[in-house]
Amino acid sequence: MMHPVPESQLHVLHARISKTQPETHLAFLKEPYASMSFDLLLEHFMTRDSSRYFPLSPGSPEHVERADRILKNEFRFNNEAHRLPEPFDWKTNPSRDLEWLILLHKFYYSRDLAAAYDFTREERYATKWTQLVSSWIREVPEGFIDSQVTGRRLQQWLLAYHYFVPAQQSAAITPQFVAEFLRSIDTQTRYLCTHLTPEGNHRTIELYAIFLVAVVFPELRDATWFLNFATRELLHNMEQDLLEDGVQRELSTDYHHTVLKNHLRVKELAVLNQVTLPPRFDELVEKALDFSMYVHKPDGLLPAVNDGDSNSYLSLLKKAHSHYPSEYRLYVVSKGKKGIPPPERYKAFPTSGYYVLRGSWVNEPYENGLYLLFDCGPLGFGSHGHYDLLNFEMAAFGHSLIVDPGRYTYSEDSADGINWRRIFKGTAYHNTVLVDGKDQSPYRKGPPVGHEPQPTLKTFATADGFAFLHAQVVSPEYPVIHERSLMFALSEYWIITDVLRADEAHHYDLHFHLAPRALGQTTISKEGKTTYVVSPNLIIAQPTSPEIRADLLEGYISSQYGDKQPAPILRYSKKATAATCFHTVLYPFHAMQPEITVQQLTVNDEHGRCSPDRATALHIMIRSESKVYSDHLFVAHQHSQNIYQFEDITCRSQMLFLRRDGAGQIVNLQAEGLEYLRIEPNQLTNGTQRPKRVSYGPKQVLHDVLDESEERHTESVKALAKLINEP
Repeated sequence: MMHPVPESQLHVLHARISKTQPETHLAFLKEPYASMSFDLLLEHFMTRDSSRYFPLSPGSPEHVERADRILKNEFRFNNEAHRLPEPFDWKTNPSRDLEWLILLHKFYYSRDLAAAYDFTREERYATKWTQLVSSWIREVPEGFIDSQVTGRRLQQWLLAYHYFVPAQQSAAITPQFVAEFLRSIDTQTRYLCTHLTPEGNHRTIELYAIFLVAVVFPELRDATWFLNFATRELLHNMEQDLLEDGVQRELSTDYHHTVLKNHLRVKELAVLNQVTLPPRFDELVEKALDFSMYVHKPDGLLPAVNDGDSNSYLSLLKKAHSHYPSEYRLYVVSKGKKGIPPPERYKAFPTSGYYVLRGSWVNEPYENGLYLLFDCGPLGFGSHGHYDLLNFEMAAFGHSLIVDPGRYTYSEDSADGINWRRIFKGTAYHNTVLVDGKDQSPYRKGPPVGHEPQPTLKTFATADGFAFLHAQVVSPEYPVIHERSLMFALSEYWIITDVLRADEAHHYDLHFHLAPRALGQTTISKEGKTTYVVSPNLIIAQPTSPEIRADLLEGYISSQYGDKQPAPILRYSKKATAATCFHTVLYPFHAMQPEITVQQLTVNDEHGRCSPDRATALHIMIRSESKVYSDHLFVAHQHSQNIYQFEDITCRSQMLFLRRDGAGQIVNLQAEGLEYLRIEPNQLTNGTQRPKRVSYGPKQVLHDVLDESEERHTESVKALAKLINEP
């Protein structure tokens, strides 16, 4: 078993790292390896069992197809292909996008060459790999581009090495190449030890690479120092990099999993080679795994929040199960076929500002579940944060319905002259409110400078029948406070109210980005007092107002870097000279489209009529072929001891949701901060109790995937009053 070296000895080993290159060809190795001939050294590495590596996946025809293009120097990265000359200059970028050159130097294509060799046993794939590696070693200065590229390259080189050397013992691998290869591995690892990125996901990648080299090549003279350095710094980096709620501090769903993947590789490699890791390492990984479990959508994909792609990391969670077993995560990985449903449908990650709302974990099929991710966090460390505060993504019935468009590119240069990086990062390309056409934070390519927009969560209240969020953002770019309240009613649909507080005139655009499948399938219409937008599996409805214009714009969604698909953007626009509101109902449906009307009601208190930014009441009628429901939602946007009245309801409550059936009978009531309630002709409270959270009645939903047996008669108004007045 390998144990860390005492701290008192580390400085001695570290001094050796900084020495000049030793005088003999193999002096970077321990004895007896430093004294071996190149032939004997190659034989040793072909037959040794001193270290264990991950299981190798078998090659496939797909690997062969991609590797054949590499044989011709045809490289395709980020949906952009270039054929390079022979020989080619490693430092020349044929693309406008620096990421293309970065990927060339990361050597991800090593896997294709190695797996093609595994599948065919043709030496030309091994020969090409050695040629590429040797030319890179000859021509590229150490640290070219940045350290994280070095870290990625080391990982890929060691992966290919295990296909060509110990696994198959390729004839293309010469003794001279192995010596050259090992020397470069040692040199690049030394470079990383003294040029680590200060923080963030790049540092994690680099530290894992150092750990990997130390474990895979214990023959290196400084392998012990590498191991101790990487182990110590990995834990320190995790403490800094993972927030208290387990989310990686760059607040990107994709980069969170990049970091998690490297942590899990460290764990697996440590177990394989009996390397002891601190217990705190496991604690932090468990928290990061929990965020992964909750943030995955029912279809198994991630929302592409902040920089990242819409990938699935369920396979990563499955792999983690052997080291971090969890019946909850097993349930998510298997999509409900194994394990136990996680305990929470409404999950808060308060440090990062992410909130996940689910209708249920138990759906048939699993993918049909309702899901919403709400973002009330800061921009995040580094340059990956988008200007998207109070943004959300929503999915139901196997589809993402309101989506975060993703990142598309890191390049500010494009063939069409459009700065797509700025567009995809900007506020308008998110599901939130744009004020006067300005981003929430001034655009810049790197990390934000100066004052950032400040989010505040005011309320997160949950019960069996609802989840209620109330948050705000203050931007230094304009004198407007944006408040958003979001009600998830009966695990059935969402009601969003956006309040914009200002003392002067401003222009507001509320955007909802629809999925590409909604293109050409989305309509806007007005009927009576309701404006409807209907797209596949989704109704979006607002009370009709002469001040609000609704239209569809041409937009794009990018699920993978470098690729964008046309998708519609729904925009509600208005100008206002003072505080104003948008009220939006988002109703997902499976097959049968219900009829929905939304009406904004007049709210009064003891001083008279309330302005919409003080208190909101909506009346929502929902009709299917067999059922009719009448829903009321009331939200007090400002803390007040006032008693409010609308239609036949009088209340003092922060939030109140009331459902009646077609006969007018109360079948459901949900409330947060309820103190007083009268529903004519019945007074249900005496007005003397403290603010209370109330959840009354069975779930009453119209989704045609649910069994009719879920429809049950409610108890009497007397029973409701008794529940409300319980101490």
